[in-house]
Amino acid sequence: MPNGEDPYAGFLRTRRHRMFHVKPYPGNSGDALIRMGTESLLSRLGIRHTVDPRKADVILFPGGNPTMWGHNIEVWMDCWARFPKTEFVVGPATFQPFGTEWASIVRRSGAPVVAMFARDPASYHHLKEANLPASIFTELAHDPALYLRDSEWLAEHRLAATEEYVLASFRNDHESALNHRSRFSAFIESHDLPLSGRLRGWRERRRVSGRLAQVEKLRDRTVPLKVSDASLLGFESFVECVRRCREIHTDRLHGMLLAALLGKRIYGYPTSYGKLESVYHHSLRPWADVRFAEFEP
Repeated sequence: MPNGEDPYAGFLRTRRHRMFHVKPYPGNSGDALIRMGTESLLSRLGIRHTVDPRKADVILFPGGNPTMWGHNIEVWMDCWARFPKTEFVVGPATFQPFGTEWASIVRRSGAPVVAMFARDPASYHHLKEANLPASIFTELAHDPALYLRDSEWLAEHRLAATEEYVLASFRNDHESALNHRSRFSAFIESHDLPLSGRLRGWRERRRVSGRLAQVEKLRDRTVPLKVSDASLLGFESFVECVRRCREIHTDRLHGMLLAALLGKRIYGYPTSYGKLESVYHHSLRPWADVRFAEFEP
């Protein structure tokens, strides 16, 4: 649970007299929750922030999962090119040794990157092993969305919460544990061989039916089942969708985090690299109602 001793909050406090710009980046409604938590933390610390990066002393990339999404690294590089003298900070994020060449890009950039924070122990390990310049401060912190826990915004949504359905909210991208392909499947699909279309269709049906079969084994049957990748909805619809559920089954990290903030029962499902489990053990374990489902392909 974030508190005043969290290293991220402590670092930001050392720069509380500077003007911040919270950098937008492509993402879904989970990323919007990160931004909201970040702005809540800055306000709590009395840190001014502006929408105009030209007026900022510090550009803050608020977190998320930039190292597995190349367009987010492009956001970093664009900031460094446009504002080569402005401090650049990466808020609590996931760092993986695969997906993009983020570490070498940071090392080669010569950019004024002053701090990078991990939101789980595995990411912190990868951050420390990345051979970054010694001038970059690195530390383990909590996902910024959790700074909403004591907010008036969350209190209002908790009062408005209902228990109308079980929500099954699963991703369908390269982070999904069920989108890992065998070498044979990858060869057929990458070469667009005649079987590739049928293979992709089979994999999609297998993905959906496999996840829903797990949900059916575990879910509360006193309410209906709603299937929706809520993180892909607009932000207010995302919040409402999770707010109305009795329990959520998800491999979306911010589906889990929002549900935890709202006091919902959560069944976490694996991604391709254990993101939910790692954040849960670091930040949620003492207070959230989370159980992890066994992976069944």
